Amino acid sequence: DGAPVPMGEFDIALYRDDLGENADIAFLGSEIGFGVDGKDVLICDDVFYTGRTVRAALSEVMQLGRPRAIQFLVLIDRGHRELPIRADYVGKNVPTSHLEMIAVSVREIDGKEIVELFAQK
Repeated sequence: DGAPVPMGEFDIALYRDDLGENADIAFLGSEIGFGVDGKDVLICDDVFYTGRTVRAALSEVMQLGRPRAIQFLVLIDRGHRELPIRADYVGKNVPTSHLEMIAVSVREIDGKEIVELFAQK
């Protein structure tokens, strides 16, 4: 309808559950310049794997307020879920093994648009 959509970004480092107590966390901060109370929130990520990243993102959003609804959009879903979380919108399902990795580059950040599948080192 032509109305502006508020956008922001946040670092989920403080909400990760895979870091030990002595982990050196580099928190990049958050840039959310609007309230989420009563709003429909769409969380976007590049690669969906175990579900732990989106679980941390949900925790971050809930710290900001009480949205009306939260949906999840991901560019690539590679499977191997460890948590009962699913994406509402998926760009592409790319089945992988646990020994493979996926890297997504986007023009706005990386200067190129490419999805790369490679063996984990």
